[in-house]
Amino acid sequence: MNNPMINASVSYLLNQVSTVYYAKLEKSLNAIGLHYGQIFVLISLWEKDSQTQKELADNISVSPPTVNKMIKSLERNGFISSKRCSIDTRSVRISITQKGIEIRTEVEAVWLKLEQDIFSTLTETEKLILFQIMQKMKDNLFS
Repeated sequence: MNNPMINASVSYLLNQVSTVYYAKLEKSLNAIGLHYGQIFVLISLWEKDSQTQKELADNISVSPPTVNKMIKSLERNGFISSKRCSIDTRSVRISITQKGIEIRTEVEAVWLKLEQDIFSTLTETEKLILFQIMQKMKDNLFS
């Protein structure tokens, strides 16, 4: 492809797939009271509880104001709690609540169902190759 049309590019196709994936995931998550971005905060806290807002923002690759909006919504809905750090009062630590722990099974079920639906036409080998390609792209973007 010497001079490809934008709509015939890999980037265009990736954007189309990402857009549809996002919409399907958002719809599925709404059914359990969550939004797309919020699950990444929960996933990060499931892996390591009690993080600062900055740590969370860094871990999920979003800006501090963006993570702040997610935190406020998740806290308002009882999935997480926040507490000012006693050592550094400028810092706020975010922790998972019991409700946040309990929603994990539902989030994982939604995630796995969507993954099965999307990749059902791929062989195991194709999924592995796609995973490796996506990992390589991610590494390149984050380097």
